[in-house]
Amino acid sequence: MADLDEEAINQPLSSSHDPSANIDQDVSDETQDFRFLSTFATLSDPTQPQTLPRRGDKDFEPNPTLHQANVLTSARNAMHNALSYPRLHNPKSRIIGVYYPDGLQSGACVCVPNPKGQHFRTMAQADSLNRMWLLPEEALYLLERGSLDIRWPAEDTWEKGIPETSSFELEGTVPMSLQAAYACFLGRSGLTMERFSVYSGLRRGGYVVVRADTWHEEDCPTDLQTQTESREPVPTLAPGVISIFAELFRSIFSMRTKGNTAHGPVIGLGIHRSYSDIYRSLSIIPAYDPSRADDKINKVPPSSPYRIAFHVYKPSTPYKKSNPGPPDFRLAVVDARSNPVIPTLENLSALLASTPQDPPRGEKMDRLLYMRLRHGYRNVILAVVDQGVVSYLRISDAGFMKEPLYSQKRNLGPGNKGGRRPSNKKR
Repeated sequence: MADLDEEAINQPLSSSHDPSANIDQDVSDETQDFRFLSTFATLSDPTQPQTLPRRGDKDFEPNPTLHQANVLTSARNAMHNALSYPRLHNPKSRIIGVYYPDGLQSGACVCVPNPKGQHFRTMAQADSLNRMWLLPEEALYLLERGSLDIRWPAEDTWEKGIPETSSFELEGTVPMSLQAAYACFLGRSGLTMERFSVYSGLRRGGYVVVRADTWHEEDCPTDLQTQTESREPVPTLAPGVISIFAELFRSIFSMRTKGNTAHGPVIGLGIHRSYSDIYRSLSIIPAYDPSRADDKINKVPPSSPYRIAFHVYKPSTPYKKSNPGPPDFRLAVVDARSNPVIPTLENLSALLASTPQDPPRGEKMDRLLYMRLRHGYRNVILAVVDQGVVSYLRISDAGFMKEPLYSQKRNLGPGNKGGRRPSNKKR
């Protein structure tokens, strides 16, 4: 009876009697059967082409039977064997770097004497001997994806320091494991696990990610001097006959004076030439102008966790290490566990004030109102990391004052005479 019950439990239902057989299920939400990886547990013939394995049969709801326990045990062993498979470097594209804790002053600690490949076009910095030096996050990212072989320096080289030649003697060097790389690089030069998670995720997506000037806490600006210098000057009329006549006409056709709102109509007693003049007269509440610098927000809190960490460039943006240009995004990394509360207005204002003005410009921005509001005059992306899960939030200094709805062009119907008229077609 026990064998019959076990067979009945393990026997799947037919599609004709199961009403949910045709419902699509996401196999990523269930426990996977890793037995299809058993072929990768041993070194295969290098002459045979390597193909990706197909998904195996998924196990349904577990049951307390010996058959189910054997299936799970074999799947678990296959997963462990697949993870223990040695990762080898291709000899033709092998890149070797040597770890030197006392590297360059900028925090770079891995020296690559013979760089090659596409990665070094957007990362690392060269010294006087044309050797590439990688930052901790760059070296850890390349090591994690299998594109770099990092070595511990030899004992005599460690004592002598960094060699003054372009070529290194790799005899006596020991390969660095991934666990040792995490232990050496995390916590070095301001690199945290949250920052590396954001960096590696964006790099895998094709973005170019570089450190910002405010990477370290002591590098955060304490005033708006940099923003004042980077902001473009607003052109003004030179003193002359034109400016005098412009001021005269402005005073004649002004809709109201300062004393009109205390007594009498709100829109004043002047001559109204259009509805726009009336709407402007009704704007009696002071509004915030983001195009002007706010002198009250002149200091960034020194202990604030919200500061720009990375400058991000789109994959389609041309990037040169000698002249990177303005970034497409300015990104701040926030640890959700150490900062579980919503940032205050003071923190967000100081964070936005630490970035230069970036007014919404372009042909597409000129046509779309909500895109201009979403872009704002200053914008920052917050990368909130919660135990490895990254969420991106956009914070912008929107210019609602600069976008009056009454001055927007309406989409009129045919004939430019208002609404669309119904067509009188003969049936």
